[in-house]
Amino acid sequence: MVDDGVERLRRWREQDRGVPPAVGRLGAQLTRVAHGATNVRLPLTPELLLPAGSPTGAVTSLLADIGLTTSVIASLPDLRGVTTIAMTVDHHGLPPVSGALLSTCTARPYAASGAVHDEDGRLVATVSGWFLAAPADAVAAGRVGLVTEPSAAHLLDLLQVPAGPMFTLHVRDALSNALGSLHGGVGALAAQLVAAAALGADWLPMATTFTYLRPTPRDGAVRVVGSVVRQGRRTALATSSITDASNRTLVTATLVAAAP
Repeated sequence: MVDDGVERLRRWREQDRGVPPAVGRLGAQLTRVAHGATNVRLPLTPELLLPAGSPTGAVTSLLADIGLTTSVIASLPDLRGVTTIAMTVDHHGLPPVSGALLSTCTARPYAASGAVHDEDGRLVATVSGWFLAAPADAVAAGRVGLVTEPSAAHLLDLLQVPAGPMFTLHVRDALSNALGSLHGGVGALAAQLVAAAALGADWLPMATTFTYLRPTPRDGAVRVVGSVVRQGRRTALATSSITDASNRTLVTATLVAAAP
């Protein structure tokens, strides 16, 4: 048996071995794995909705990172992991409030692209990104089983943060990647949430770009802050950042939104 990226993902899918804790906690499932290509299904449970029960495009960005990174892993000739460098999500609509989101992504080292649809085949987003291979962690790769927690009431309860354009996010196991740092998809989710909160609930996401500058701490907390750059009658621009306890910037995001 060849120890390559496809084999690594086969172990995820068939043995729950080496699955990043955040991926298992959120119930994301690899429904197809081939060389340089994956399909991922993310169930849209109530804990992925905003407190008022409405959907958010930030969940699309969460799945985008999972779909893109797994496709890059599937293109690697060995068992290494993947670090996200930059990602773009072009939103075609909000996800539904129930059912599932489905990503279909293809990759070549170290770029990937794809699309996110709902279960009715409606295009929710087109996605792309750049990635780097990360050293394999023997403990992480050998981990068996998925993280389980009680279901959260809504998305902010899942993240254990208050509403608003600023919060402190504690990096617990259920939000981490295989190495114990904040999962890139969860980072994208948090960064887009605060940017959207800075603009207000009436704005619809058009495009979100993310840049990952440093890995997050394995333990501790990060500060997530969003701010408005420009807000016109038809379009608006907001940015956000994730910083560590030393005020080093870890992730930046830019959200372009449209009036409803």
